[in-house]
Amino acid sequence: MYFETDAIVLKATKTMNNDLFLTLFSRKGGKIEVVANGAKSSKSPLAACSKPFVFGNFMINTHGKTMKLMSCDIYDSHFRITEQLETLANGNYLLELCNLSTAPSVIDYEHYQLIVEAIGILARRNPERSLDYPLLRLAYLIKLAHLTGHQPELEQMCSACHGSTDVKFFSIEHGGLLCEKCAPRNAIKINQTLIQLIRYLQLKDLRIIIKTKIHEGYILHLMRIFEPYVLHHLGIKEIKSKDFLESIS
Repeated sequence: MYFETDAIVLKATKTMNNDLFLTLFSRKGGKIEVVANGAKSSKSPLAACSKPFVFGNFMINTHGKTMKLMSCDIYDSHFRITEQLETLANGNYLLELCNLSTAPSVIDYEHYQLIVEAIGILARRNPERSLDYPLLRLAYLIKLAHLTGHQPELEQMCSACHGSTDVKFFSIEHGGLLCEKCAPRNAIKINQTLIQLIRYLQLKDLRIIIKTKIHEGYILHLMRIFEPYVLHHLGIKEIKSKDFLESIS
């Protein structure tokens, strides 16, 4: 039986032979694992499509214990992402986070669209203009929290005592705003400007967000909230590509 779907390659894992195991995030089947026989060889017709960031239409043989990639019509290899170290590091971060936050074989069209759009923005960046990489990562994290059902509580009421409306702190563990009385020592200060910015980044399209001028301090402050928040609530221990990203920042 054959299965055809648009997909993006999240990960390519080498084997002892010439095969590659690919992790695809597909439009029709969610996250799936397939083997690309002989794809490590440059002469293989599957070599070009068996790399991270590749976006295309994949034909997959579902017969047997392991699904096999038969062919691929590449829409965009996104090869330009690999031309600059900083772009590559941010791309690896987004692909790894997508992989870690996605359950196998669960169709999630909104998340699929989000990662395809984010990777497309990286690939289409203008070399003559700087791209706000932290803003792109932050927007992805905020949207990911919403898509996975972990949107933080941002109403003007303490999420612990449900009494005070004088909320000045954000708690990663509580997943919402806290008053000064209920806030633990590790709670992070937050104000109305930051709360409105969270709502803006959640609702707006990535292509609009990336053109928006936002103060660097606001972005860094919200990254301190949302990266550990997403990892905590999705049960992710670490993002390995983050070390590489921080080493070149």
